[in-house]
Amino acid sequence: MMSAAWLFVLARVGGGESYSGGGSSGGGGGDGAGELLYLAFRFLFWLTLEYPLIGIPVDIVVIVLIVRYVKRKKKLEIFTVSSAPAAAPSAAPLARLDELRRFDPNFSEITFSDFCYSLYARAHDARGRGDLDRYSPYLSAAARNSLRARNQGLSEVRGIVIGSFRVAGVRGLDDANVTATVAYESNYTEVAAGSQTSWYVKEQWVLERKRDILSPPPEKSKADHCPRCGAALQTRTDGACEYCGVKIESGAFQWYVRAITLMTTETRGPLLTSNVPEQGTDRPTIFQPRFGDHRAAFEAAHGGFDWSAFEVRVKEIALELQKAWTARDWERVRPLESESLFQTHRYWIDAYTRQKLRNVVDDYQIHRLQPVKITTDAFYESITVRLWASGRDHTIDESGRVVAGSKSDVRQWSEYWTLIRTRSAASGTQTMSCPNCGAPVPVGATGICPYCSGKLTAGQFDWLLSRIEQDDAYGVR
Repeated sequence: MMSAAWLFVLARVGGGESYSGGGSSGGGGGDGAGELLYLAFRFLFWLTLEYPLIGIPVDIVVIVLIVRYVKRKKKLEIFTVSSAPAAAPSAAPLARLDELRRFDPNFSEITFSDFCYSLYARAHDARGRGDLDRYSPYLSAAARNSLRARNQGLSEVRGIVIGSFRVAGVRGLDDANVTATVAYESNYTEVAAGSQTSWYVKEQWVLERKRDILSPPPEKSKADHCPRCGAALQTRTDGACEYCGVKIESGAFQWYVRAITLMTTETRGPLLTSNVPEQGTDRPTIFQPRFGDHRAAFEAAHGGFDWSAFEVRVKEIALELQKAWTARDWERVRPLESESLFQTHRYWIDAYTRQKLRNVVDDYQIHRLQPVKITTDAFYESITVRLWASGRDHTIDESGRVVAGSKSDVRQWSEYWTLIRTRSAASGTQTMSCPNCGAPVPVGATGICPYCSGKLTAGQFDWLLSRIEQDDAYGVR
């Protein structure tokens, strides 16, 4: 089962179906089981009173089975606890990973996520081209061989879209080497012998690095540079860098993938027409520990920061996303989202288009925003807000027939939205340099350079939407 952070509720932006097509049923199940147990015990009681010669032996058998089950369950629990990882169970994996900043002041959760997205897409693209050895500075021989094993006459892998990415585990923060296990859910199309097959897959990648190394800046963290010298990624036949001559076989300079495991692979696409109830909307808001101190420090560092203007920015992004979602025209919002979130939402737009469906949220309204978390790293600042909204959320087919949701019922929900901006934007810098041609580009102007038409690096603008999380998932990562 996928991470709860990616279980979508109905199909709106940030909501919708499970990426895998399963959807969440929203609780339930316990009442049916309880009723069956009640009826079973009632029957045994009646049998014992009316037919003791039969009932008493049956009671003894049932009691013996229950005792054996309880003993076995306790043994299983003891085994589970004794074999658990050494990492602190109370710390969510992503929070544990963020502790790297104690040893590496350049570590950024945002940069790490971008790196993982970039490497995943590049690796699968290289798998299709038979060029995996080029990425040997990032992928171990075992990891490359794991990817090669899927090829079977493959000539191309295209349409690589990551629908879900999460940090599933972290260990080694007290040692010289840190290991992070990340889980992907993605969709891609393989081309072999002239035919195409689209796959939905779940993968687990194990990455490692030296704990005390300094992370490269965002522009050098896209898996397209040598981890040691920073030159454009070009490797010799022996796997050494074309420029510095170093053959990398560990995480001595940057994250290094030690193992890749294909968990599941299916040809089915996402289901877009099931109705899923909201969960967690009435739960108390989850605040960052010592949020008041973080907010005070942020406001002290940004004397002119205007919370009202920030709220307007969030609402503008939300409304524009809803318009693009309904129109199934996602390119128009590229300047408003981080690249990873943009790719995720693009997957859903493509899925609706293929199935000739359209999700609509009529009378969309944002009722309240509440800041809950503020973080700053060497390159980015982020603010997470809880957003309460409502609308008539429904999905229609080409004829306009409602296939999910309701045109008349008003649905209430809340979500946690995280927005990011670069430190340069925070300092008032109004221009950025295009990473492709070096031309100056106004901050927040567009996602495409007007000079060379190259794509600008997401996150170099002012506030962008980076993550949307549901109430029942937020705080458990």
